[in-house]
Amino acid sequence: MLMRRRNIFLGILIFLLLTLIFKTFQTSEIVTIVIGILSLIFLFLYLSTGSEVKLVIEKNRICRRTNIKKLKDNFVVFLEITNLATYSQFYDIGLSDKIFNQVYKEAVKKIGRKNVFLYRTDQLVFILDFKNKMVINQTLRKEEQYRSVRTIISHLSNMTYYFNGNEEEYDINLVAGCASVGIRDDIESIESLVKLAHFSMLKAKENKQEIVIADNEMHILKQDLDSFNHEIEEGFELDQFSPFFLPIIDIKTNKIVGCESLVRWQKNKYRVIEASKFKDIADEKHLFEKIDKRVIEKTLNNYAKWIDEGVIDKNFSITINLSLKSLLNFKTYELINLVNSYNVKPQNVEFDISENDISTPVALQAISNLKKANFKVSIDAFESNSFSLPSIMGMELDTFKIDRAQMPDKGVGNREYLFYKTITNFSKDINLKVMSKGIENENHFKLAKELNVDYVQGYYFTPPLDEINILKYLKEYKDGILTPL
Repeated sequence: MLMRRRNIFLGILIFLLLTLIFKTFQTSEIVTIVIGILSLIFLFLYLSTGSEVKLVIEKNRICRRTNIKKLKDNFVVFLEITNLATYSQFYDIGLSDKIFNQVYKEAVKKIGRKNVFLYRTDQLVFILDFKNKMVINQTLRKEEQYRSVRTIISHLSNMTYYFNGNEEEYDINLVAGCASVGIRDDIESIESLVKLAHFSMLKAKENKQEIVIADNEMHILKQDLDSFNHEIEEGFELDQFSPFFLPIIDIKTNKIVGCESLVRWQKNKYRVIEASKFKDIADEKHLFEKIDKRVIEKTLNNYAKWIDEGVIDKNFSITINLSLKSLLNFKTYELINLVNSYNVKPQNVEFDISENDISTPVALQAISNLKKANFKVSIDAFESNSFSLPSIMGMELDTFKIDRAQMPDKGVGNREYLFYKTITNFSKDINLKVMSKGIENENHFKLAKELNVDYVQGYYFTPPLDEINILKYLKEYKDGILTPL
């Protein structure tokens, strides 16, 4: 809105200036009028352009403001007003613009016009200078950034924004990300710094924090995501997505009774990437369902090989992680045809579904369809704060998974330990198998035994293995895993 008003004013000045020039040089009135009209048309076309064009213009302003040679002396704050959409939706469609304009003016008053930039209709970018240019300690740098952002947020959010003769007042909610060059020193443009600050702001929203300062780990994560965004489609075409297998151990017999198939991206010989790191990008590009299907096919193909090699018996199970989109979009008959094509029995295939993915009636119906086709279904419990035991009881589940990281060590009067012990006993009472994930050492294994779970898996036995090494592992430990307990 502010940018629009400034450019209307600029357009009028240009029109008057052109008129004066042509009058001065005695150009005909017709030519003067034509030039003036063309100027106004150009201005109108600019004002009607999309936000992407305006965003490019604003980025250019940011670049002009910052001396690249002094990038180390600057840090970027990316601020978003998170409740403007609510005001527009439920109060007045133009209210968000009015509030944003006031916030912008207040930010300029507080920080200075040359340091404040409009980015989107609910976002501002601040380019600020470190007070002490000689400091190289990253902890001190981070603390200075946090104090500065905290001051800005406190000032803006403590303001009350009035309209209609002070009869209406509104508050704003703010979230911020902050970034500087840091010790890696591989950021070469202000645009990259702004993107890192924006990424930090998104992480703040995701983690329900008010401020996140980008550190080296976040910088690397952002670089990875940028790389994934450009390379994931090529990775699919090059068939770089494959299953890695994590053995499932019967805690009473120490025998391998199954394997869990995990999606991995093998970018090269030395880089294997977990699905959680590229899942969001794959979803955005509508690739994850295709990746899921390809990994399921490779998993079933490996299962058939293990049968042919004689390293597993007829009751050996294979657990496949299934995303919500795949769960909803795969037809049950397609899955049946797929397993039949590899001579695998549906009852030997278990689909592992996240608790976060089963909250809708449609998802519950999809699970019911899997069960009717004789597939098994497992769930990773306690992944969210909305865990509901009644909802679990209403599902046709086979296995209840508890991550070891969520369970405390046994202790006198430890209520959490008793809670998990009760959950394990209750699950058995309703004929659910219980698996303890994330077993990393002997103490974890001992705790799992004390809880009387059915199955265990984790790095204590082996990390996830590719198709070559899992075959070797299954052959070596066909008769059981040796453990000190």
